[in-house]
Amino acid sequence: MSSLQGFLTVPGDKSISHRALIFSAFAEGRVQIDNLSPAHDVRSTADCLKKLGLTVVVREVNGIPSTIEIESGGITSLKEPSAVLDAGNSGTTMRLLAGLVAGRPFVSRFDGDESLRRRTMKRVIQPLSEMGARVRAAEDMYAPFEITGHQLYGKKFSLAVASAQVEACILLAGLQARGETVVTAPYTVRDHTRRMMSFLNVPFHSHERTIGVSCLTKPIAPYHVTVPSDISSAAFFMVAAALTPGSDLTLQAVGTNPGRTLIIDVLRSMGADIEIRNNRELCGEPVSDIRVRYRGPLSGVALRKEEIARGIDEIPILGLAGALSQGTFEVSGAEELRHKESDRIKALCANLLPAGVDVVEKPDGFVVTGKRSIPGGSAWSTKGDHRLAMTGMIASLVFEQAVEIDDPDCMSVSYPGFAADLTQVLSG
Repeated sequence: MSSLQGFLTVPGDKSISHRALIFSAFAEGRVQIDNLSPAHDVRSTADCLKKLGLTVVVREVNGIPSTIEIESGGITSLKEPSAVLDAGNSGTTMRLLAGLVAGRPFVSRFDGDESLRRRTMKRVIQPLSEMGARVRAAEDMYAPFEITGHQLYGKKFSLAVASAQVEACILLAGLQARGETVVTAPYTVRDHTRRMMSFLNVPFHSHERTIGVSCLTKPIAPYHVTVPSDISSAAFFMVAAALTPGSDLTLQAVGTNPGRTLIIDVLRSMGADIEIRNNRELCGEPVSDIRVRYRGPLSGVALRKEEIARGIDEIPILGLAGALSQGTFEVSGAEELRHKESDRIKALCANLLPAGVDVVEKPDGFVVTGKRSIPGGSAWSTKGDHRLAMTGMIASLVFEQAVEIDDPDCMSVSYPGFAADLTQVLSG
């Protein structure tokens, strides 16, 4: 079996890239964003901003988007889009831009691909409607839908489900609303929005799980942001190194936002050798180098609902780690996984079972009984879900036989160069 060796810098963080792009709508002047995520999701956000009247120029390195420059006249300069705001596969694009346009005096029509049309937008449509936006949507509140911007009024919201996307949507609307808008989450969520606002000098107040904003009275000053590397992308390499004998891999300049470090905490609790080095800050975000060395078989753990929000996208690859651990690996309270790009609970279990993994699907998660080795050699269905595809790539590396991934190209949704980067760090 090959080991993972050396140093690797994964692409820019997808969540931060979305926010760096969208806040440019509140700026007046030129905005520059370096190390932008090359994900198709982020490209969807940039394309939608163009349709809203911003001038967006993308600079590429080796054919991959790296730097983006935006000319913006501020929030009042946004124009009614003549075409549908197509979010593609990106729930973040759709939810955050809904908040952005809710206070603008024109009609915006939203749509996405088949996968996105199966993800409910109820949790953003309802609060935006309560703030005064006029939304036309089918009764089930799925895309496509239409928002007619209107004068918004601030409200206090207590979220039933911890969601950084919903929080950001409401705050973007709140920056255009009369009065104060306050959002309280039930659990700690990734705080990229508040860190971005702090870096850009956007006024807000916060305490623990609560954040509040009022209407912006002047445009944001032009800004230059460098995006940290994406910990969700790094997670696949971390698990691969922790499972593969002889591995010694360092992932460089990875964003280590406290709301995103579940992958580190869980792997450590499973017994992985993980060293966090060279801690620093980049544009308001904590950044570190992460060294992962193989130390032997991992041990199973139990993940509960209150932990899930700090790394829900990493649950599939952690489930794979659990398959090769000693004891039981259990996930509960993760119902949100059923409403991602695919039903990730069902799809993950359906892929693991024929590969020889002892896994039981639960309504809100799954239970894996670990084994020393997994036969593999089975078909692996991605359901068009990029994270399932990348999990399949790592499964091929750590199972006895590679799995047959039906749609590896869907990895480009978040990480177009994933297969090449994996080949780069493999030794032996």
